[in-house]
Amino acid sequence: MRIARLTAVALVTLAGAAASARAQTTADLFSPGRVHDVRLFMNSRDLEQLRDTYQANTYYQADLEWAGLRVRSVAIRSRGLGSRNGSKPALRVDFDRFAAGQRFLGLESLTLDNLWQDPSLVRESVAMAMFARLGQPAPRESYARLFINEEYQGVYAIVEGIDPAFLARVFDDPGGYVFEYQWQDEFHGQYLGRSLDRYRELFSPETHRLEAHGRLYSALHDLFREVNAPASATWLDSVERYLDVRAFLTHLAIETFLSERDGILGAWGMNNFYLYRPSGSTRHVFIPWDRDNAFQAIDSSVMQRTSDNAFARRLLEHPELRAFYFQMLETAAGLAQRGWLEQEITTWASLIRAPAYADKRKQFSNDQFEAEIAFLISFARGRPGVVLSEVSRLRTSAAAAAAP
Repeated sequence: MRIARLTAVALVTLAGAAASARAQTTADLFSPGRVHDVRLFMNSRDLEQLRDTYQANTYYQADLEWAGLRVRSVAIRSRGLGSRNGSKPALRVDFDRFAAGQRFLGLESLTLDNLWQDPSLVRESVAMAMFARLGQPAPRESYARLFINEEYQGVYAIVEGIDPAFLARVFDDPGGYVFEYQWQDEFHGQYLGRSLDRYRELFSPETHRLEAHGRLYSALHDLFREVNAPASATWLDSVERYLDVRAFLTHLAIETFLSERDGILGAWGMNNFYLYRPSGSTRHVFIPWDRDNAFQAIDSSVMQRTSDNAFARRLLEHPELRAFYFQMLETAAGLAQRGWLEQEITTWASLIRAPAYADKRKQFSNDQFEAEIAFLISFARGRPGVVLSEVSRLRTSAAAAAAP
């Protein structure tokens, strides 16, 4: 009788735990109020090989556990460019590669970002929060302590994948087209010719992978052709068929306000973005990715590298679009001036400080972590004035040049 009662209690407990697990949602996974625990369980030989060959994109089988949910047979691989390393590998997690149709909270994939290049560990999350705050499509992020086979790997960011679930959430368009830009060499948005092959090399499809190349890439080819076409009375109308121009300039203004070194106006050419094209449309939208190199300099110019990039250069030649770009810079500066940016920095830093201190695999020391947080706070306080002052000067110069 006693055994039966204990068994009944155990079954109730398990049922309660299962119900609790089922209640979890992506909103819980990307909740910014806590540091999550994420566990991966994998063959030790596979883990050793992943570390030894971290430059390869080889997928390995693992189980993932979070908040009482365990997903079996997920696929993980090393990811990144400058952030790749074997000690604290950045990881892409695909839920359906080894188990067809498998989803985790409705997600096809997510990224476990090792935050390797950022001593503060918060640049990426703060930058993405600003994109979202100003109405731009951006992946959700939260923080986790990552354990592999129960060994602590350090602080990671959980980053939402740019996949059909993201498209459904942000654009209400799960069937849209998404391309991930693949950096190979300096590229500044110039036209690459009529062949679609070069565009296929630079833009990897995340959706519609089995569609014919012409259907996938023709509109993307036309985007770069029209941006680089000779000036004419109809140039802007033609470009707007293939690009959401104001969304692009808003993206550019946020990136520039944040003094981003490795984005659309990157020091090494365009980088770290996705392109989205709605179902049944030719119009593209840029989506930011990987912002570990934001917040470089408080005094960087709002026109820095704009002349290098074909998109920025051609669009900013139009006075009304230049005025819109300045307006969005002022909007970003105003948000920071009201204290939002500093609050984001201090909130994230306080949240992850203890697990960051315990992270023995991170590239930078705890003293460097604190120094970078202090710099970011100085950036939040000083950057708005620098941007507003330069925008005012540029407006005055433009008005004087236009005067008869």
